[in-house]
Amino acid sequence: MYPDDLSRSSTESQRLLRSSSFEIDDLEATGLEAAGPRNKYTNGSANGQSRWNKSFKQSPPWRQPRCIWIALAVAVVLILGSLMIIQKSNIVEQIRASPEESPKEDHSIPPPPMPQPPPPTVPEMDKFQKPAEFKVIGLIFYGRPATVGILDCYLRKNLVTNGGFLDEVHYVVNTDRKQDIKYLDKLIKTEKLFKKVMLPELGYNSVWKHSVEPEHMYIKIDDDMVFFDDNAIANLVYSKLHHPDSFNVIANLVNSPETGWLHYHFGAIHSYLPETVAPPKDTDAAALGPKAWRASALPIWNESGEMSFPVTMDKSDDGSVLEKDRPEAPPFKGHRWLPLPEPEKNIYKTPMSKTEYNPYGPDWKSWALAAQVHYSLLENIEKNQLHLYHYGTSSPSSSEGIWDMAFARMNINFMAIWGKDVLDNIPFDGPDDEHELSVNIPTKLNRPVLVNTHAVAAHFSFRTQHELYDTDLLSRYRAYANEMICPKGHQIPIPKGK
Repeated sequence: MYPDDLSRSSTESQRLLRSSSFEIDDLEATGLEAAGPRNKYTNGSANGQSRWNKSFKQSPPWRQPRCIWIALAVAVVLILGSLMIIQKSNIVEQIRASPEESPKEDHSIPPPPMPQPPPPTVPEMDKFQKPAEFKVIGLIFYGRPATVGILDCYLRKNLVTNGGFLDEVHYVVNTDRKQDIKYLDKLIKTEKLFKKVMLPELGYNSVWKHSVEPEHMYIKIDDDMVFFDDNAIANLVYSKLHHPDSFNVIANLVNSPETGWLHYHFGAIHSYLPETVAPPKDTDAAALGPKAWRASALPIWNESGEMSFPVTMDKSDDGSVLEKDRPEAPPFKGHRWLPLPEPEKNIYKTPMSKTEYNPYGPDWKSWALAAQVHYSLLENIEKNQLHLYHYGTSSPSSSEGIWDMAFARMNINFMAIWGKDVLDNIPFDGPDDEHELSVNIPTKLNRPVLVNTHAVAAHFSFRTQHELYDTDLLSRYRAYANEMICPKGHQIPIPKGK
């Protein structure tokens, strides 16, 4: 509508009003016939109004209702006309204010306020510092010198004197071999924060009973841990404090049945198969030998046989070794595993394609699955892609990834636990401390076992995987530690003949 329309509407209303007035005047004239002639100058005046009232009172009764209805009709016309004028005026003002675009009403609903997270138990990980209220003690179940030499470098790097979280390291002697104990005695003398703990009797009940105190937090570490990332211990301490209801917090273990299945499906495992023919003696030192650890220096697998390797499914769990003539046995002592061509396509032909989320499945029994996950880890270390292991839930501002084991069995090769939580549940109901600390006690107390997936750590072998010692993996982990981890003056000796 435009202003011209408003003028036409107003004129129309006035015409209707005059028409109604003429009808009333006709009635008036009819009622005043006996009163004499009408004065043309008194129409609409006070005198005229008086004559209208008089004529209305003198008119016959049948005419009075008709007059009322006419008056009501006139009032309705006036009201409607006024409303139309007001509405059209508003439209005109809107057109003048925005001639190109009609105004739009805002029908959007304001978003509800975001829920605020509860105050964190501890500062977020990027601001987290070592707590001073209690000791963090490394608890090493000792018995295998071959791998302790590698572990020693990581422990030294994580001491408080080197900027780490470990106030002390306690080696709990769980062996009666004199030669192994003699090796430990020599190691203890090299660091004042190292301590040897002797047991009145062997066994896991005795280990826990005589090696922990209630007020300290312990990082229990198996003596065959051959790698853990720089922030692994800090991450475990952080998560144990950040989740105080947890019974323990375990590292994201490389070579563990449950986490191995997850690593495979999250893309952290790569395509490898063993070489079946020994390489020439003049092979490049970066690909073979005491200083070799980088996957990028390995040749591509190019065997004449079928691209596959059988997986042991019926091996005994008593620690026995496969007979050399079995197809699942290692091809030769000191062999390597080599990357496959078209790795994404051929990973389904590798041992890890048989992985299961099962604590007693092929990941626990097969040395071949273990070899593949270790070579994959070394590749991921070289490529700086440990993030491939980072899965699980976390708070929006923290860097932890949490996987709840939901009271299923989990390996405890590397975990954080309060001394009090152990001592309150000693003695265990059985000899298997792993089952007690990951299943029975947490279930009884309804306290979860959590995995911090950002704390990546490599466990070398189970007793069912002794064949791993026929690969060159131990040499590769030793070479990496000597180059990247071990402090000067504490290089790992290279065994003779290597």
